[in-house]
Amino acid sequence: INAEYGDSLGQTFHFSFTMLRILCSLLLLLGAADSVTFQLRKRNGTLVSNHTSYDTVFGSVIVNNSSLLCPPAAGGNYSHDLLNVICRESGFVGAVLSARSHRVVNSNSRVSCQWAWNMTYVSVQADCPSNPVHWGECDWGDINYEKQHCNIDDTLVVQCTNRRYNLTGFEILANPNGELSGNLTSTWGTPLAIVYDNKMDRTFRSVIRHHGYAYDYGYELEYLRWSICKHIFGPNTYMRSGYSSYTKSYTKSYTKSYTKRHEEVGYQNKLSCGYMMENDVLAVITSIRCNSKHDDPTKCEFQYSSHSFYAFEFDDAINFRCTDI
Repeated sequence: INAEYGDSLGQTFHFSFTMLRILCSLLLLLGAADSVTFQLRKRNGTLVSNHTSYDTVFGSVIVNNSSLLCPPAAGGNYSHDLLNVICRESGFVGAVLSARSHRVVNSNSRVSCQWAWNMTYVSVQADCPSNPVHWGECDWGDINYEKQHCNIDDTLVVQCTNRRYNLTGFEILANPNGELSGNLTSTWGTPLAIVYDNKMDRTFRSVIRHHGYAYDYGYELEYLRWSICKHIFGPNTYMRSGYSSYTKSYTKSYTKSYTKRHEEVGYQNKLSCGYMMENDVLAVITSIRCNSKHDDPTKCEFQYSSHSFYAFEFDDAINFRCTDI
């Protein structure tokens, strides 16, 4: 009886110890999931934060201060919501575009091979709400510390921004028949900037201000017209030069202008107020300055108004004629 009792007691102790190990493992997993931290570092481990004079910066993603971030185990890329969390943990407004790999990024924009030599590699699983501000808003799954998921070449580098708005594209549209949707692309029409709002995680379209005091010289408007027209219709688009110049008192003295204010153009060659209202076109871009006729306009310096919709009247918007036909 004593022997049987001893065997039973031993089995009970072994079972209890096994369950305790399982419980501890679960607690460790939960603890890891609940304490996810992100940092951005570059070169020899320099910490990247929003205390920079640059609008956008790159950095390698460091998880829990010890590991580089692999792409998702299933391939593809992490959601923009998760990338926003990573950037916002370092004080930035949000993330720009999708993440890139260590292999293709300039050495000044990610950690060096030497600094990361002994680091581990992880992939994460996260279910984040739309436009999260903090990692605590996401539901985290297991953090997988198995090294074979990737090597340093695959690890992720994110681009974060201090700027609220980024230009992602342009359109030139006209609706002479009052259309409110459809393909309204026109070589003579109202240019719209396609703008991504990093803070609100949304894309919208904005007209661009024309007022003389937004552009010191007429050739700045000409550079902008050429850059946007060629961006939309191709680099071989036939265009003639011609711009309006301004004196210091901002009175107009035209040569032959292909850039006019919205109110100076007939309804056949611009967007109507009804289209603007029905399609939530905003008025926030107060100026865009390109350095030459051949610039990518999405990379040109631009100014926006914090007053959003009330930045200026639609009648003050730019209107472009891209071809001389």
